[in-house]
Amino acid sequence: MKLSHNITIGAIALVIAGTHAAAQTIPDSVYTLEQCKELALANNADIRTAENNLKAAIETRKEAFTKYFPEVSAGASAFKTHNDVVQYDVLDMFTLGIINKGKTAGIWALQPIFMGGQIVNGNKLAKVGEEAARIRKEQSADLVGLQTEALYWQLVTLKAQKKTVESALSMLKSLEAQVKAAVDAGIVTSNDLLKVNLKKNGFQSDLIDLDNGIELMKRLLAQQMGLGTEAKADINEIVPDSVPAYPSRLYMATSEALGQTADHKLLVKNVEAKALEKKMETGSYLPKVGVGAGWFYHDIFNQNHNFGGVMVTVSVPISGWWGGSHAIKRKSLELANARTELENLSQKLEIEMSDKWDNLTAAYRKMEIASEAIAQSKENLRITQAYYDAGMNTITDLLDAQTLYRQAQDDYIGAYGMFKISEAQYLNATGRFGEN
Repeated sequence: MKLSHNITIGAIALVIAGTHAAAQTIPDSVYTLEQCKELALANNADIRTAENNLKAAIETRKEAFTKYFPEVSAGASAFKTHNDVVQYDVLDMFTLGIINKGKTAGIWALQPIFMGGQIVNGNKLAKVGEEAARIRKEQSADLVGLQTEALYWQLVTLKAQKKTVESALSMLKSLEAQVKAAVDAGIVTSNDLLKVNLKKNGFQSDLIDLDNGIELMKRLLAQQMGLGTEAKADINEIVPDSVPAYPSRLYMATSEALGQTADHKLLVKNVEAKALEKKMETGSYLPKVGVGAGWFYHDIFNQNHNFGGVMVTVSVPISGWWGGSHAIKRKSLELANARTELENLSQKLEIEMSDKWDNLTAAYRKMEIASEAIAQSKENLRITQAYYDAGMNTITDLLDAQTLYRQAQDDYIGAYGMFKISEAQYLNATGRFGEN
């Protein structure tokens, strides 16, 4: 019985170990850039909030439209008093009282004819609010997409740098075997072998840091995509060996791009809203006209009566203008501020576009310089290796050449990643990120 118990425990342990090993070997899910952005847009909390805000704005616009319809009301009442409501003294002999109970009811409708433009302008204002909410939703989507691209290209950069380190380590291992053979043969001292080992240890430490950075970036990208904190998203994108084409096709004049940016559109909507608010404030102090009709019923003298009627209402606020003139001036100042803000921030938006273009072209030039450095450092490494093999160079010279070659590769990879991020930022600044 004891033996059987031990076997059972051993079997369970093997199953757990096998399950753990299987979990460790399951590869991370691989996504393209477009898939990353699609999932981020579908699962991002800011996008859901923006969508709800848009739905609320649509409901506000629908609510404002109902103000065009007649206002229908109904009411009923009944009363009973402890004394008669109307009392007469008859020849000072006795008191005659009438009306100590009764019932009334009615239903009526009032159609607004002129409300000082408040209904018309209120509907326009609600429509502007809906349009602004729609722009904010698009703006939120662009921001989420921009953040996703930044994480994506950072992951691409880290994985490319890891390959560079692995390639350098492979070269060092080959050199290590070569130097070790030379040490064993008494051709060189063990000091040369130590230098190779130290360089190799440094690259291995860099590899550990890169692995940690890659794992972190996979988790951040997965979280950005709404996959949770435990998931990891991988990519297959590689850094091309050749420099991409100059981004001249992406350039757009700032004056042409300004009108299609979300920030500028919101500034324009703000001016429209302030203008309508001023009109509504003015309208609240204008005469108001409405027509209505209704049906009424009463039973007060123990007789049932019902009748219909029509009405016209006219309301003229007189004393309201005492404070109303100040309220209208306040709205005028708010409108003037909105126009000033539109002009001021529009100029800043154009400056930002120019800055983003400068960043993009600078990243491209750095990428070109780094690419040229790769070719130069690769040739330098080849010559240095040949000289070392011929005994004309030291191991230090060779290790320095390998370091320069790796540094040039890392510089190019970093410049490429920055170029792609700068490209997305420029498209976003010119209002074209969603088109990319």
